[in-house]
Amino acid sequence: MIRRLCAGTGLALGCVLPAAAVGQEAPPVDVGGLLRVGAHAQADSTHEPDGFRLFDARLRVGGQIGIVFDYYFQARYDADDDALKLWDAAATLPLIPEMELTFGLFKPLFGLEATQTRGALSFLDRSQASTAIAPGRQLGMQGGGSALDGRLTYGAGMFNGNGRSVTNDGDNYMFTSRVQFNSIGTVAFYDDLVVQAGASIGYSSDTSAPLGKGIVTGDPTAAPHITSDFAGDRVFWSADLRVTYRQWALTGEYLRAEYDLDATPGGGMPAETDAYGGYLELGYRAWGALEGVVRYDSFQPALGDDRDFMVFGMNVYPGYYARFSLQYASALNDSPSAPTLADRQFIFLVQVDF
Repeated sequence: MIRRLCAGTGLALGCVLPAAAVGQEAPPVDVGGLLRVGAHAQADSTHEPDGFRLFDARLRVGGQIGIVFDYYFQARYDADDDALKLWDAAATLPLIPEMELTFGLFKPLFGLEATQTRGALSFLDRSQASTAIAPGRQLGMQGGGSALDGRLTYGAGMFNGNGRSVTNDGDNYMFTSRVQFNSIGTVAFYDDLVVQAGASIGYSSDTSAPLGKGIVTGDPTAAPHITSDFAGDRVFWSADLRVTYRQWALTGEYLRAEYDLDATPGGGMPAETDAYGGYLELGYRAWGALEGVVRYDSFQPALGDDRDFMVFGMNVYPGYYARFSLQYASALNDSPSAPTLADRQFIFLVQVDF
């Protein structure tokens, strides 16, 4: 395989100059987008005001440059800043069927739910643990591919570890890897019992890194030395299992992160702390157009109390690109509100994904 990898790399790079020297027609461009709008209401109005919301608006552009590169750009409208921001910018170099290299700004292969596209999520947001612990978009490079007729997928990458920032906070890097096995492969039929298992691990040494959109501490304003300005070492990992049969789908994932701060933060907080949690989700889809989903979502942040919720959802798919959703969340064990969930929270969603 090493010999094939080297030969594939040489062939791909050798095509760059000849392709540039010969006049060619402009390559085809694929354009897509995601629009998510709706309404939001909950019993605790101090957590987030009720009203209509623009949850997400994105524009995607991708294509191929000969046999050398696949490229992909994505821009997202940030309603909070009233600005259009670059969300993804990546070029992929296919080497051999079992290996490709990706460079740029993109999501590392880590976790199950974290690597799903936003439009494919069962609910409006990812689980608390996935949002807090998965590294999110990073600037770097990654190698990965598939084998065994698509049953085995794998990947490993090296990144700055500073999220979407275009600079590194120091001379250190983040490393991530994931392996996943599917009992069927890329093509599964209606009557197939499909069992899929995966595991991910990552490590990063940071000087001033943002973590988990504030959810890692349970409150975006709490402990900025962890939330937005982390300095130290962190190890994070996940394990997941998904079983599907006919209309049924059962999914579970557990994630954990351990933080070793360079300096003792004070205030009674230890220099070493952790955050962990996961979810268990059961879904049933009838006639390909109506889906009911229930999820148990649990998370123990690095600070504060556990946050346990039951989330119920109903998704209607009137067409290939459209979706209507209703979502209701209920807190368990007197759990405090989380940045993305609250007790008696109701969400209505209209989605167009193409």
